[in-house]
Amino acid sequence: MAKRFGVMLDCSRNAVMLPEQIKEYVSLLQSMGYNMLMLYTEDNYKISDEPYFGYLRGGYTEAELKEIAEYCHQIGVEVIPAIQTLAHIDTIFRWGPYKAIHDIDNVMLADEEATYRLIRKMFATVRACYPYSRIINIGLDEAHRLGLGRFLDKYG
Repeated sequence: MAKRFGVMLDCSRNAVMLPEQIKEYVSLLQSMGYNMLMLYTEDNYKISDEPYFGYLRGGYTEAELKEIAEYCHQIGVEVIPAIQTLAHIDTIFRWGPYKAIHDIDNVMLADEEATYRLIRKMFATVRACYPYSRIINIGLDEAHRLGLGRFLDKYG
């Protein structure tokens, strides 16, 4: 396997880059010898049957992510999805459907079937959108308080 030389592009802050802008960015990276782009999204991609996941965040559709992945594949750049699981995903907790899986701060409630059901949907979505990479970066970089809210109240 060839070594990966790449960057992470954070598409979860403020306004997200349009797919065409990402393609321009990747073309520039590829011209400098990079062969990997880690596309970082928190909740700003669409999941079918989850209308409030990424709601009002300017998220990417499955078709847009597939288009980005296809373009990158054609020019020899692997796109690796970088998402967040269990923590660092606080914007979803603004919406009623996700209150039941909120533990504390920006952390999901562990040991809750509804939490794992959502995470499975997240994995299925990114797997479908990024067919040329076998890697998914699952985040967890800010799970400092995992289990210290409702989970602690519930289970001690």
